[in-house]
Amino acid sequence: MSAAHGNQAGAFTQNSMCRCIPVMSLQTCASMYAAPTPGLDYQRLLMASPNAYAVLSRDLRIIDANPAWLALANGPPRNYIGRRFFDALPARMQESARDLRALFSRVIERGQADTLPLLHYPLPIAQGNGEGWQDRYWSVSSVPLHDDAGRVAGLLVCPIDITQHVLETEAASDPKRSNTARRASAQMARERQRFRQLMQQAPGFVAVGQGPTHVFELVNNAYYQLVGHRDIIGKPVREALPELAGQGFYELLDQVYASGQPFIGRAMPILLQTEPGAPPVERHIDFIYQPIVDEDARVTGIFVQGHDVTEAHALAMRVSHQAAHDALTGLLNRRDFERRLQHVMDGLREHDTQHSLLYLDLDQFKVVNDTCGHAAGDALLCQIADALQARVSAPHALARLGGDEFGLLLEHTGLEASRVLAEQLRETVEALEFVHGNRLFGCSASIGMVTFDRTIGGVHEVLIAADSACLLAKEKGRNRVQVHAAGDLEVLDRRREMDWVSRLREALAEGRLYVHAQRIVALAPTRTPRDRMELLVRLRDRDGTTVPPMAFIPAAERYGVMPTIDRFVIRTAFRHLAALTPDVRARTSLSVNLSGRTLSDDRLVAFVQEQLQAHQIAPGEICFEITETAAVNNLSLTTRLVQELRGLGFRFALDDFGSGMSSFGYLKHLPVDYLKIDGTFIRNLRNDRVDAAMVEAIAKVAGVMGIRTVAEYVEDTETADLLAEMGVDYAQGYGMHVPEPLAAPA
Repeated sequence: MSAAHGNQAGAFTQNSMCRCIPVMSLQTCASMYAAPTPGLDYQRLLMASPNAYAVLSRDLRIIDANPAWLALANGPPRNYIGRRFFDALPARMQESARDLRALFSRVIERGQADTLPLLHYPLPIAQGNGEGWQDRYWSVSSVPLHDDAGRVAGLLVCPIDITQHVLETEAASDPKRSNTARRASAQMARERQRFRQLMQQAPGFVAVGQGPTHVFELVNNAYYQLVGHRDIIGKPVREALPELAGQGFYELLDQVYASGQPFIGRAMPILLQTEPGAPPVERHIDFIYQPIVDEDARVTGIFVQGHDVTEAHALAMRVSHQAAHDALTGLLNRRDFERRLQHVMDGLREHDTQHSLLYLDLDQFKVVNDTCGHAAGDALLCQIADALQARVSAPHALARLGGDEFGLLLEHTGLEASRVLAEQLRETVEALEFVHGNRLFGCSASIGMVTFDRTIGGVHEVLIAADSACLLAKEKGRNRVQVHAAGDLEVLDRRREMDWVSRLREALAEGRLYVHAQRIVALAPTRTPRDRMELLVRLRDRDGTTVPPMAFIPAAERYGVMPTIDRFVIRTAFRHLAALTPDVRARTSLSVNLSGRTLSDDRLVAFVQEQLQAHQIAPGEICFEITETAAVNNLSLTTRLVQELRGLGFRFALDDFGSGMSSFGYLKHLPVDYLKIDGTFIRNLRNDRVDAAMVEAIAKVAGVMGIRTVAEYVEDTETADLLAEMGVDYAQGYGMHVPEPLAAPA
């Protein structure tokens, strides 16, 4: 017997004279009680019930009541809601109040439902000479409402009018009153039928089991939908649902019956054979097993209620998996890799052992990416990831650390064993051949390796050591394994700094920097079409080869050369626009990237003003792009810069939007004109519901704020069409336009 969970109490079913349905919380006391499993809307059932229900707080104030209760109370809600229960009773009812106080005290103390089988409580009636009283008899049930911590936070009270039953019992020996007895019995049958109808309408599954073998007495349609339509009424749970053997549910039912304590389960897996002879189907359910007790507080059965949360659980697991894995390759991402590395290093405090870390960087990957486009580069990365994963077994962890870099954590593996595996992985990559169109590309990888124990500093030191060994492997000729040794870091840092600073400054001085442009395409017709392009910097080495931007831009950023490069691109944009004819310039817009270092340049605004004065163009023809990461790192400084340049008429775009955890939180404080949606959400947009939901959310929020959206890494027209349907304004990527040199004006 499976069941569903709610944060509040369960339900009470006693006998034909007194029944309660489970009530989580009323709308008016929603702030007091947490909502139960999504989809369990007993509020509507409660309000429609012909039986009277009221919710009391722990201090016995009336929090809410349904119409049937208020009709019995014979007064407007203001006379009762918010008052203490016993303050609202007439003075002449104090004897009855004592029995009710005892009932409520037992329920609060034990945390279990209980019943007062017989209560004499007359109702007021209007008479010609004033107010009179009509004798009525009641059976009162009280069900505890639990908070998230399992404490009794309030009570659900349900009085059932049993006056006819009492009269029938008293007149049982009087034949003249047999007709009255029959009418009372028929009325009680109708009440039972109404209760069954209400239970069948419940969106969650409900079942009642009686006795120590949990014989099914009652189930609703939702329960049949869960377990399959089979003959279970009147059968013990072990006979009715034999496939539950070994899954722990029988034992949980036995435990609740023996202890009298409810059990709550969340997203618990259950295997059910919904069709005869069919293989079991796994579902996930939220449920509660609530004991049913008699007037002597003895458990007589179990009330089961719950909700099938299979789809929600699958989505949650998928989101959790995506948070820890690289969207492209399916390997661990850098964040989860570093978390696992930290866990391993924490274990070194208690266990004196050795682990190793391999840092693998593909050689010449940028050639494939820049020559054939991002889609081809992605395909190569997936092919290499699959080949590497095939050589790695648990507990070792393989991750994509970013771009064309991979990491492998080898637990409890010393120097020699790690070196052997590193060579095998290098040979695996070298044996691969990547075909794109009619071109064949060879593959190779440089691998840096470090073996560490409890003497090493921390995660950062391990990663730096492996990365430095990898860089040294590249400097020694690539396609080799380099083991980290003391002194490597200092030598490589000094060599890299001097090499890149000198190479970049020489390229600037010799005019070997140049600019490519990639079009940004409107996904819907506009009244004023513009030729929008993003400017991309390139570097030509002395031997004539093109250096990929990601090879020199990180170094330029790290060693302070990037502001000079950004000024070169800004100057190029102004000169290009100034050289256009007025009508062409009026429909042209150029986007220029600003690095994090440039954002902190206090001379940037003055430099832009000088260019504006020298070239006399409209500021709106230039859009400055800043990455989300750079903006967040110094939000106040970035906001001030954006406001100053927008005040001059320039436009701004926030690049890589969505890559940060707090994107929407700071967006309303940063005045930008465009959002460029991070490409990680676009690559697999047509096959990933989470990515699609994120893109739609960004488009909707941007639309509300009057911000236009640009999707990056759009590789095909199908993705562009889907983006247009989602409300995205522009698309950019190799599927729209392959970057080409910025053409000189005609």
